[in-house]
Amino acid sequence: MMASLLSLLSWMGLWSSPLRVLNSDTPPINITVTPTQMVGMTSVFMDILVENFVTEDGRRVSYLALENSDIYSTNFLEMGALLKKVDPLQMDEAERKSFFINLYNLLTIHALVSMNRLPSSTLSVTDFWRRFAYQVGPYTLHLDDIEHGILRDNRPHPTTGTVFFGATDPRLALSVAADHRIHAALNCGALGCSPLTSYSPRQQLDQDLDDAMKRLCNTSVTLKNDNTLVINSIFKWFSSDFADSEALTLRFLADCVDDPQIKRSLLKAAQGTLSFTYHYDWTLNAVSGVGGRVKIEVYFESLCPDSVHFFTHQLYPTWLDLRDIMDLVFVPFGKARATPTGTGDYEFECQHGPDECYGNKVMSCAQESLPIHTQMEFFHCMMSKPYPASTGEQCSKTVRIEWAPIDECSKSSVGSSLLYKNGIRTSALKPRVYFIPTIVIDGHYNDNQLKNSLADLKSQICNAYQGPPHQGCF
Repeated sequence: MMASLLSLLSWMGLWSSPLRVLNSDTPPINITVTPTQMVGMTSVFMDILVENFVTEDGRRVSYLALENSDIYSTNFLEMGALLKKVDPLQMDEAERKSFFINLYNLLTIHALVSMNRLPSSTLSVTDFWRRFAYQVGPYTLHLDDIEHGILRDNRPHPTTGTVFFGATDPRLALSVAADHRIHAALNCGALGCSPLTSYSPRQQLDQDLDDAMKRLCNTSVTLKNDNTLVINSIFKWFSSDFADSEALTLRFLADCVDDPQIKRSLLKAAQGTLSFTYHYDWTLNAVSGVGGRVKIEVYFESLCPDSVHFFTHQLYPTWLDLRDIMDLVFVPFGKARATPTGTGDYEFECQHGPDECYGNKVMSCAQESLPIHTQMEFFHCMMSKPYPASTGEQCSKTVRIEWAPIDECSKSSVGSSLLYKNGIRTSALKPRVYFIPTIVIDGHYNDNQLKNSLADLKSQICNAYQGPPHQGCF
């Protein structure tokens, strides 16, 4: 209810979310780049993201895979640090256009990955386009600043009428001549958006934008069986960017599309003799993991009978069949409570007593040092024993890993700190944890999904999997 109210107030211009400048805290970097080099770097970085984390058609992004990659933990930081050192006014207009197209798409991706949980839609995030920003040289620019202030030559926002740069705003100098083709290049994080690709200011920029516009036109109009048209809402919201009236925008579309039947239908719609509607798919353009891998988070306790049953009857058998399409994350903490001691350590109270706290610490320490496949074997070994919390040393021999470092960690403040972090992650889960184990699939869970995961995890993963056919899911 509160989120809906804030969204309404934001839409009315009566409230705005606190601005998050995603590169505000990036550490200094001892590299100097010219504005032209920065343009090239953002283009190359966009290329890397598209190649590694975007589906072949450019329409879906593996946000969760990106979150767990070195590219996110390192390259975004480096780019953010360099952005603060460059003056975009030193770029020529073609450089600025390609730079800010790429930067808009990078900022959208960065904003979504930076959130605690992926939303179902960017539209469901209050003030999304005015909440996230980059510092670029001396300028702070959020998504709406980039799209409407710079790339649309400071034209008013189509729904609120907001003009983002006032007459005395120094950012006004960043604006480039309005170009309707930018709507075929910007990606807002929704399935209705234009495909993601990289743009550069070389001679083919105009050709690339022409090609993108052609793609947008040919994927934006559907002729239904009842002979009515459904048109991408971009051509309604930004009609004035394409032509002087809605009828002329429909004629623009007719000139742009290739299908003869749709072309004729658009001309009839422009004449008022054929009905049409607008539609936009705001569903988040997310795909699971690399190549469709499904992210599974398991929130559990070392002495919880339900956790033991889930490990032995669901998780481990499913892992053996589907591990190549699973991004598995363990969160040992459960319904424990943590209290800072004031000395850099923590005291824990666990649902099944102190031994469970120790078992959770052992697993938290193992998480820090072992690859996921070894974690799985180690944890499965522990959870298969009559009293899992005390079987770490025995299972380390079974799995052939060193016990001493894990033992030392689990008995120190390091282990406490690692367990405390798992507690923070558990407490941040929404809806809040009410049952252990809790299984989160691709950042989401609800009552029905949890019940189904506890009974048949394999089916839940196969249903969420969006990659190529997998033999384990037949």
